[in-house]
Amino acid sequence: MILSRSKPANESRVSGGSAKKTFPELEDFLLKRDYVGALTMLEFLKHEGNTDVWVCVWAAWCRFHLGEYRAALDGYLAARARDQLDSRVADNIALDLAVCYFYLGMYTESQEEVDKAPKCALKSRLQFHLAHKLGDEESLMRAHAALRDVPEDQLSLAAVHYLRGHYQEAIDVYKKLLLDRRYKRYEDDNMDWIKVLAHTAGTYMALNVYVALCYYKLDYYDVSQEVLGVYLAQHPTSTVAGNLKACNLFRLYNGKAAESELKQISSEQHTFGQDLVKHNLVVFRNGEGALKVLPELVDVVPEARLNLAGYRLRHREPLEARALLEPLQPTSPLHYILRAVVAVRLYNETGDEEQMKLAQQSFHLVGSSASECDTIPGRQCMASSYFLAGQFEEVLVYLNSIKSFFVNDDTFNFNYAQAKVATGFYREAEEVLLSVQEESVRSSFTFLACLARCHVMNKDAHLAWEICVKSAGTPDSFALLQLVANDSYRMGQFLVAAKAFNMLDRLDGGPEMWEGLRGAVCGCAQAAAANKPNAAAELRDALALLKGPRAHPRAEHIARPIARWAQQHRVPV
Repeated sequence: MILSRSKPANESRVSGGSAKKTFPELEDFLLKRDYVGALTMLEFLKHEGNTDVWVCVWAAWCRFHLGEYRAALDGYLAARARDQLDSRVADNIALDLAVCYFYLGMYTESQEEVDKAPKCALKSRLQFHLAHKLGDEESLMRAHAALRDVPEDQLSLAAVHYLRGHYQEAIDVYKKLLLDRRYKRYEDDNMDWIKVLAHTAGTYMALNVYVALCYYKLDYYDVSQEVLGVYLAQHPTSTVAGNLKACNLFRLYNGKAAESELKQISSEQHTFGQDLVKHNLVVFRNGEGALKVLPELVDVVPEARLNLAGYRLRHREPLEARALLEPLQPTSPLHYILRAVVAVRLYNETGDEEQMKLAQQSFHLVGSSASECDTIPGRQCMASSYFLAGQFEEVLVYLNSIKSFFVNDDTFNFNYAQAKVATGFYREAEEVLLSVQEESVRSSFTFLACLARCHVMNKDAHLAWEICVKSAGTPDSFALLQLVANDSYRMGQFLVAAKAFNMLDRLDGGPEMWEGLRGAVCGCAQAAAANKPNAAAELRDALALLKGPRAHPRAEHIARPIARWAQQHRVPV
């Protein structure tokens, strides 16, 4: 329902002889897209006693274009509830209601209303989008076949391509629209499309935003920013374009730069898109205010559900995260990745092997997909899949290819170092581990165990012993002592092995601890017999451990022969 733009003007309005300004008409506001002005006029007419149904319908239409979809829906429902409503008006209201329900995410209700509407181009497009939202592939193909080669239908096709993650296909549709409608003289497929977009005018100016969105989704943030600049030069106050620019800045720089750009979109000047702005501010602020803002946007902004699940994961609430993800089938790489991380967390807590299988499958599905296999997240997913399977050589193949993008990323470096440790590259692993700055990572048992093993394997067992001393009294201290004791013994660094086994013997008292201590002391004696540097001092310290205040009953049987040998060979012990 759009007023005719070819309606002739009244003579009194076009007369140049009168200096008196005429009272504006509704059409004046609508042609200028001044929906607030139009709505004000309609409310005035209602106040003056005009009860015609068209006033109610046009008021709802203006509210829809202001982004007030619920108010628009209520207006259309009130109009349809009137007595003796013309059948043609009722049919049009049914289509308007279907559109409102669609924008509110009430797709089943939208489908019921659109079935009542008469056949028209808008109905075909709406059925196409509903089929996608409801996951009805058969109806989607049928609606797709009904689309015509006109800009409105082709833009709907591009939109569904975009929503299904087919970003290059969407760009191709936009390029075809430009060639067919504006730039038929261009025939070279390798032409500079940014220059073409820069010269787009009128109705086609919005294509800059659509193409920029696609490039953003393809991770070409600099290209997206360049295309978007063309549109912003003409429409600097656009909410959608300003928001996309902020998202590009977030990817290219940081959250502060993005937030600064987004704050320029004043909530007093814009009503459309404020849910999106609120959502993105939470993202730019690294989750600040997530529990206040995101829950009410879960069914409004598609990414809100995923970001809220990610927030729950970061705060060690995997069950809550799974509850958010389960209602929807995964349709995006991010959804699969979050599902995989949730499964890993649940496996760590429950030991459920099915969760481990689900995590491996989800990571592998993303990493091996044609659209993600050559992206950074795709390679991270393949590395994660192999990591969970214990195939660390394959992990390094993928992580080595992207490590230059994560030089200062503590999480990446921690995982990279673990793979290096598992494959025996201890010197490189130690360097990477020491570059990690985040305290929560540095204090974890896995980090300390990996670093201690690297120290031992790199012939610096005394540094591993220092880690054990600092960790004394913690829940992980016993496991760390066992690791350092066994690794040091295996690598021939017997004094540290003796210290660790001695501490274990005092804590546990098991026979294997005593045997480890005895073997380590004998190893120190063997090193002294071979005249290795500092071996005599190490033997003296090892014997002191063996004959300590809580010495084993059989300690003297080991210490006496060693002391006799040392005396005969003039080794000071």
